[in-house]
Amino acid sequence: MRVAGIIAEYNPFHDGHAYHIRQTRQAGADAVVVVMSGNYVQRGSPAILSKWARAEAAARCGADLVLELPVPWAIGRAQTFADGAVSALRALGVVDTLSFGSECGDVDRLCSAADALRDAAVYDAMRLPLSEGLSFAASRERAVRSLYGDEAADVLHNANDTLACEFIRACSALGAAFSFLAVRRIGAHDGAREGEGFCCASQIRAHLAAGGGPEGCPEAMQAIWRRESAHSAAGATLEHMERAVLQKLRESSVQQLLALPDVSEGLENRLLSAARQADSLESLYSLVKTKRYPLARIRRIVLSAFLDVRAADIPARVPYLRVLAAGEKGTQILRLA
Repeated sequence: MRVAGIIAEYNPFHDGHAYHIRQTRQAGADAVVVVMSGNYVQRGSPAILSKWARAEAAARCGADLVLELPVPWAIGRAQTFADGAVSALRALGVVDTLSFGSECGDVDRLCSAADALRDAAVYDAMRLPLSEGLSFAASRERAVRSLYGDEAADVLHNANDTLACEFIRACSALGAAFSFLAVRRIGAHDGAREGEGFCCASQIRAHLAAGGGPEGCPEAMQAIWRRESAHSAAGATLEHMERAVLQKLRESSVQQLLALPDVSEGLENRLLSAARQADSLESLYSLVKTKRYPLARIRRIVLSAFLDVRAADIPARVPYLRVLAAGEKGTQILRLA
């Protein structure tokens, strides 16, 4: 049995995700295993539906087995996210292919860019742009451009391509001998004209937040959304816990904030000062973020603080596999694992 692995958040599961699974099967996969973020996601917020509801949607739309990516990896930066998800797929012992969405859709090009991410010279070259106040991602892209040229650097300018490079890098670092399948992403952020391609998850979340329905999602996902909404179990946001989050930050010491993932170089002091001034999460984010410290990083740090996720608590690999959903083939895979 050829088993393909997919790493995802499914926040929510939409038509583009269903297309990705179909393309993976058409490329020869007999079964599809998904490692999916749990109740919190990488943008530093709760998922809009529970992990059980999102896993159910994935299983009803083509996934054979859905495993949980635990919180410390699910809310980590791209490297942490990739390391955790790849280690989970590798631990299963039966996955032979890693399938991912990509703007360029070119595995060879992605592998070349991933090679650049393993070059120590790139990180040496990042020191100057970092000292100029650029973010980690922007500094790395500039360093790769200077050392490897535009073709490799342009890959790192695209969100899904960058994440794909991190997956490939993680496979090399963890000894996961997967083949790779890049499914070209078709959607709003890929230059598609209006009416073409698939709505992206952020568009769908914005539409739902404005009171709309889950258009752009398969009927199974739409039915799950209606069911969960009827029980007030849909549309979670960190703002629903805003006062508790702010209080948690205000009570933290500098040492506790310094122990959080991705906190360094005085960011802990900036965060504590902002927490004592801010009267909302949005005002907190605006007080802390800079060109060097982008919003996504700040949101992840704030969520880590609220959930007591410390850098020292994150081992190199995911220590367990939690099943969220499984079909008949999924149970066969579990017997083989």
